[in-house]
Amino acid sequence: MKYANATQILPAELISEIKRYFTDGMLFIPKGEIDRKERASLVVQLVEQNVPAREVAMLAELTPQHVRLLARKHGATKGEGNKV
Repeated sequence: MKYANATQILPAELISEIKRYFTDGMLFIPKGEIDRKERASLVVQLVEQNVPAREVAMLAELTPQHVRLLARKHGATKGEGNKV
């Protein structure tokens, strides 16, 4: 996941509008539902091909723990039929 300063990317008018609804803390903007489904599918495929969770995490921009969670959630198996 990449972080950026919103004031360097977004127009001032949009920043003002966002501040009307969200005044304190960090705001996460997801890529979108389709990207999430595609990413989950890719994670499962890579885990089933015995790619290490750390490497999958770097490719999918997730944490290794999230990779393992997605793999378990989608029933991915690793190695010779052993559950992740």
